[in-house]
Formats: sequence, structure tokens, C-alpha cells
Amino acid sequence: MSVGGIVAYVLFFIAGVGFGYAAVGKWRWLPLLFPLVLGLFALWKYGPDASVIIRLIVALVITAVGVLLGAAIDARQSRAGEHPRYA
Repeated sequence: MSVGGIVAYVLFFIAGVGFGYAAVGKWRWLPLLFPLVLGLFALWKYGPDASVIIRLIVALVITAVGVLLGAAIDARQSRAGEHPRYA
């Protein structure tokens, strides 16, 4: 796997965390469209290939984990109150 492939997965994770933390309701799951659209385009361009499907599944899982992590951070912060603790 090249560095570019790893960077793509990191960006999907960061997008998931960002949307999971900041977005409200079902909008949190919007980042799942990013790898899905890119994966469908790759399938259309290169045809059904196992590596494309595996990479799409990995990207979707990584993005979903990011969304869940962002939602957990948001829930924890809202339980603690809106006032941050300063050191």
C-alpha cells in the first residue's frame, strides 16, 4: 500500500470524526458517501475488481469508526456540560 492510500484512509477517518462530533442527527453519516462515491467510480472505471471492493469496505469501516468516535466525544462533552475544563 502506498503512502497515498494510507493518507486517504486517514482523511476518511478525520472526516468521520469531524462530522460525528459536529453534525446533528443523520447528517453525521454523510462522510460515508465520500468513499462510497469514490469506490463506485473506481468500480465503474476499472470494472468489478476484488481489490477495489476490499478497499471500499475498509474505507467505509474506517469512516464509520470515525463517526462513532466523534459521536462518543460529543456525547461525553455534552454530559460534562458546555463549560470546558481549563488546566
